[in-house]
Amino acid sequence: MPTTQEKLLRLLADGAVHSGTGLATQLGITRAAVWKSIRQLEDAGVTISAQTGKGYWLNEPLELLDATLISAALDNTARQRIDALEVLWQVGSTSDHLLQAPAVSPGRSRVCLAEFQTDGRGRRGREWFAAAGHSICLSLSWSFQSSPQQLASLGLAVGAGVLRTAQAAGATAAQLKWPNDVVVNGNKLAGVLIDVQGEAGGPMRAIIGVGLNYSLPANAERQIEAAGGLRPASLVDAYVDAHAERHPPLSRNAVAAALINELHNVMAEFSARGFSAFAAEWRAADYLQAKPVTVTVDGVEHRGVVRGIAADGRLQLETDGGILHVMSGDVRVRPAGR
Repeated sequence: MPTTQEKLLRLLADGAVHSGTGLATQLGITRAAVWKSIRQLEDAGVTISAQTGKGYWLNEPLELLDATLISAALDNTARQRIDALEVLWQVGSTSDHLLQAPAVSPGRSRVCLAEFQTDGRGRRGREWFAAAGHSICLSLSWSFQSSPQQLASLGLAVGAGVLRTAQAAGATAAQLKWPNDVVVNGNKLAGVLIDVQGEAGGPMRAIIGVGLNYSLPANAERQIEAAGGLRPASLVDAYVDAHAERHPPLSRNAVAAALINELHNVMAEFSARGFSAFAAEWRAADYLQAKPVTVTVDGVEHRGVVRGIAADGRLQLETDGGILHVMSGDVRVRPAGR
């Protein structure tokens, strides 16, 4: 059953002006209830304009996710591997939703997308905030026959797949930021989170979570920056910057389908060849290469200059004491000379 917030956003999605009275009539609620739902959508990151005597409207039309459109745009490989594809209005997190679902057979997948996550997760327990109706919050459940040897580098491989999707959609300036981010001019376009379940020697389930900013309403940008997150970027803005024209990139549903297709390509490549299938591609798009950074590992800070990644995906940090290889950590770019 659709929530009032979902029905309201669908009415506003055309970008036209809607009177409060008209919205109340269409939704079968009071004007006060309309106002309350407007506030709830704004809390979810949606920017809604209002004027007394005029009504409510979005600054631009909004394309909501549609399972039928996404399914129709999948390639044969992805379509044949997917056991289930869900598009939800709201969920705690798409990854947690799939973690609670039955595991798929090796080589098979299950996909979940949501318009809004109330408890979206980033790396190291951080929150991933994405505005309702403006991002692609997607998780894919995949099973390996047994644990891959280079499982720790799976997030880097998935990042390469997200990068392919973003660049194909017009964000030609996108790069990879070790270990799990896709950035445009250093601003965060997408993030990757990997959850794994399984036992040694047996089948291994990986839940691949991807958050991709399709467009950025002002409310969402303010909320992300207020929470101390990396300054965000969006696919639409990256396209405009790269092409110097206000022409939309691929539709939001088309981008979602392209991402699902690419994730299936990544999982097949990774299953067959491990991270070696992505190493050269990763190095070519490495945002941190030769940058002075501070890397925090288990609460300890290490300062140095990034010298790329090793064959297994570890970050290579040149410090005063030599090359430090880092498998997992937080990276902060420092201004040159500091």
